[in-house]
Amino acid sequence: MAVKRADLFESFDYIAPDGILVVAILNLLKAVAFKIKRFSCDMTSVVPYVFKIAIENKLSTFFLGTNASGIKESVKVFRKSFPKLKISGFRNGYFSSERERDEAILNIVKLKPDIIFVGMGTILQETMVLDLRKAGYEGAVYTCGGFLHQTKNEINFYPQFIDKLNLRFFYRIFKENGVLKRSIKTYPQFCYLMMRRLFKGGKADDSSDEAKINNKIKINEARRNIKVVSTNEELLKANRNRLANSN
Repeated sequence: MAVKRADLFESFDYIAPDGILVVAILNLLKAVAFKIKRFSCDMTSVVPYVFKIAIENKLSTFFLGTNASGIKESVKVFRKSFPKLKISGFRNGYFSSERERDEAILNIVKLKPDIIFVGMGTILQETMVLDLRKAGYEGAVYTCGGFLHQTKNEINFYPQFIDKLNLRFFYRIFKENGVLKRSIKTYPQFCYLMMRRLFKGGKADDSSDEAKINNKIKINEARRNIKVVSTNEELLKANRNRLANSN
């Protein structure tokens, strides 16, 4: 799905694989010049770090995704596990019409949360993020796939030993209906597209392509020094100018 809509991902600051198998294969094939690491928007990876920043800096969060009952239960879990986390709002990721979706976007932009987590699945969540940006949202946004759904019962979806042994995929097969069926259907397609990309289209064909790749690497290196989010207007303005120049 991402290959068909690659244009959506050009506007993101970071794109990272959340599956350990994907990470292992890409590193084995030396897909890029640097070592790829797993970076997942859930409690086993980046979310505790982002929550910590939000609490320490009194930043507000908003959660968008899963169904109506699921998002309510997940927010309850977040509030129980992180009582100091400022949650300014939440909403399920289903819309009855485009008008309802547009109204939800405008309401979120008006609310001005500092951080938004969007868990609607690919490609819906990426489209939502970009539409939030177009509507004027200037905070930090993280796409988180099934994280909001997985957290509706307890804060840690994966047992500690499962996470440590990198058996998360097999645990999902056991815990979530439909994961195995979807994986059987999509993983072979993904592997084929990835291999084709690496061996046929992964290398730069001319100097212009190589220049673009080098420019992307330089941009990513520079972004390491940028704060996750800030309510400082001057910093937001500087970031907007930087992103405009980088594109």
